[in-house]
Amino acid sequence: MSVNLFRLLGKGQYDTDFSFLNSGTDFPSKEVQGRNIVYEYRHKQYTGEYARNKRLIARIQDKEQEIPYKVISLNYFKLLTNKMTDLVLNNDVAVKTGDIKRDKEVGKLIEKTNYIGNIRKAFKMCTEYGDVCLKSTNSSVSPFSPNNAFKVVDKSNTNDTKAIVLYEYLYDEGDTTKTYKYVRFEIHFTGKIFEIVKTFSSGLYNGKYGGLIGQSVDFEYKGRKIPKDGIWYNTGVDDCKLVSWVSVNTEDDGVYGTSVYEDIEDIVYAIEQRLSVNQHLLDNSMTPFLVVGMDMIDTDPNTGKRTLKLVNGTYMVSTGDTDVKSVELNYNLTNSENMLGILKQFLYELSEMGKTFLSGEYSGNISEESLNNIIKSAIDKGNRLINEMYAGFVDSLYCLCKLNGIELKREDITIVFNVGRTDDDKAVADVCTTLVQNKILSKATVREKYYGYNKEQSDNEDLQIALESGENLQDGENDDQSDDDLVNLSKNIGNENIGGNTNEAN
Repeated sequence: MSVNLFRLLGKGQYDTDFSFLNSGTDFPSKEVQGRNIVYEYRHKQYTGEYARNKRLIARIQDKEQEIPYKVISLNYFKLLTNKMTDLVLNNDVAVKTGDIKRDKEVGKLIEKTNYIGNIRKAFKMCTEYGDVCLKSTNSSVSPFSPNNAFKVVDKSNTNDTKAIVLYEYLYDEGDTTKTYKYVRFEIHFTGKIFEIVKTFSSGLYNGKYGGLIGQSVDFEYKGRKIPKDGIWYNTGVDDCKLVSWVSVNTEDDGVYGTSVYEDIEDIVYAIEQRLSVNQHLLDNSMTPFLVVGMDMIDTDPNTGKRTLKLVNGTYMVSTGDTDVKSVELNYNLTNSENMLGILKQFLYELSEMGKTFLSGEYSGNISEESLNNIIKSAIDKGNRLINEMYAGFVDSLYCLCKLNGIELKREDITIVFNVGRTDDDKAVADVCTTLVQNKILSKATVREKYYGYNKEQSDNEDLQIALESGENLQDGENDDQSDDDLVNLSKNIGNENIGGNTNEAN
């Protein structure tokens, strides 16, 4: 049964309220369970575990039987993720905020927190799962898999996410059996976080496939006490959630994304099967049949069992003129090889990567322009994926800046991904110079086209160039921001109708 069928069991049954916190509720929902099963399988596709101990099935006398040889694994899934990540993020990523002094401050924060490295991880995970979560603190933006998270959406408009729920199974300290008895909820609203711990009666496989929510309890967690009624925090970022949910290919589901693996998995498995059959046949051809005459066979008079005549357990003895012949199997694999070629062509098309980019095959001194044209479908796919992730990446960077005391608006942030750009900075600069000097494009248009500047950022760049050409100026940068790991959260007065106390985090 296809793993995607598990997704269909609860698809559309999204959480639209906070009733999952009620005692006696089955948790998680069928929708969350179905997604988690798919997520787990997608990760196995990335790591190659999906092919572990995988064997072929043959139909013999109208019955399916397992053939005792393994399938050769061709992990195109990991290759697809790595190739696409390199295409999108191997070139410099530029961040602009419309103010040169602030750009330097944001740049230092990005470098200190390894923001670009973390969104690279997020990009890879998003192609793998179809979804990824980014949690912003004042010390980092951390990507994590969506296995233990879900959205609470508006019932009449599922595009409106009311909250993002993170949950974590816990057991009593010192419990060597590690039996889950609690579940901690961390619910992220715009500007607020609600945290509470509930008892949990784990079902099969220690709660792997759900359990029953119980009563709220006081709980000591990582040096802080979570009260029985829960606790509210203000995040200090009043117009954004500290957890950004990033998805790709949401057209099918509407609320959650779809892995880029889904379009190619059937083709990959067909290629693996065909290649494995070919190998098995070739191995058989190296073990020829031996043809002998009846005069070289002894028959046991009691059992009727026939055996070859041997000397010292090794050599057959012929009592007649019969020749011993070997028959070597010679399988015609031409049709099979043709089918492999057809399947690979479909793989190149469905993955949108093309043979040249996916296989790395090209020869000669090819120009940058020609190479970009050859891999255009892959570049188009990279642009589409990063455009779908873009809003979540901007949200996470905006929260990171606000938590570190950098004052700006979300719309001030522009992140430029030089997707698939194979030419170097000097080549781009030469093109820009030619366009401006020949009055084909203005400086502002060139900066927008090649560097992602908006008009305000371009005007500021002109101002900075004018100032630097006149005299050396002090940049007036402040020292690095405090590197505290905990977000300074202030008291909250709202409760979104799910109860709880208000407090400050230490």
